[in-house]
Amino acid sequence: MDADIIKQIKKDIMDGKMTLRSAESHYGIGKDTLKKMLEHEITDQTERERFRERMKINRCNTSTIRLDEKTEEMIISILKGEMTAKEASKKYHIDTETIRRKMNELVEKDSKYLKLYLKYCNKSAIDYGKINFKGLIIYMLRKDMSQSEIAEEYEIPARTISREVEKLGESEDEKDIKLYNIAKIYADKKMRKQRLTTYESQLYNKILDELFPDIPIIDLDAKSQNEIEIERLENFLRQVQMYQAQNISAEQIAKKMETSVSTIRRNRLKLEELKRKIECKRKDEESEEIGEI
Repeated sequence: MDADIIKQIKKDIMDGKMTLRSAESHYGIGKDTLKKMLEHEITDQTERERFRERMKINRCNTSTIRLDEKTEEMIISILKGEMTAKEASKKYHIDTETIRRKMNELVEKDSKYLKLYLKYCNKSAIDYGKINFKGLIIYMLRKDMSQSEIAEEYEIPARTISREVEKLGESEDEKDIKLYNIAKIYADKKMRKQRLTTYESQLYNKILDELFPDIPIIDLDAKSQNEIEIERLENFLRQVQMYQAQNISAEQIAKKMETSVSTIRRNRLKLEELKRKIECKRKDEESEEIGEI
């Protein structure tokens, strides 16, 4: 495995943003093998002790933590900005990955925390987290809110909502097309400053129930937009590295991958920029945390 990837895994684990289990799943390497590679990477004694402490936290079976009243209070405090996820991780000995997961569970359980959640995601390094925009659009229609109203209410860029609605219209799924058409009817009514009749409202809600019963606003299994893009770029560049190991020219690599040398270069820069942007956001969060102490 590439040395830079090992360093990144080590950093993520040390910062509580990843566990050995999640790293094993993400990179396809056994936990024991990965742990040995990480221990070999760590030479500083202080850092080695920090790593061992982090392993102790990981061994606490955080996957069994229930979303009880105490956990909900912790999550709500994070969403309100009363403490950071990093502070909560240290205080309660829960890795931040589990905290994020419980955060998603809380919002899925009670949509009254949706606004706080979206505001938190918007200023953090996790973009919009596990938001299922199709579920959010249906929620918008049920609340009889326009795209601009939901964008303002939940502090999401209006162009993001508009883009997600347009994606439905381009889908090959008939259900998505029907949802798109309903969204357009609602939008047209809003533009004309008209309200749906009781009959229309009941009819469209019935159609939504039939098309998408119990669709979640939070998709616990989904990856964030940044995670998807980083994974795509890393897979692309990993293939480039495989060809580079064969000592063939950049032009030959581009030809084998059916792309161009400039595209390979742009993707490399794009990955660096995306990781830098995420790191900057994380540092901003840490700076805020230091300022609060």
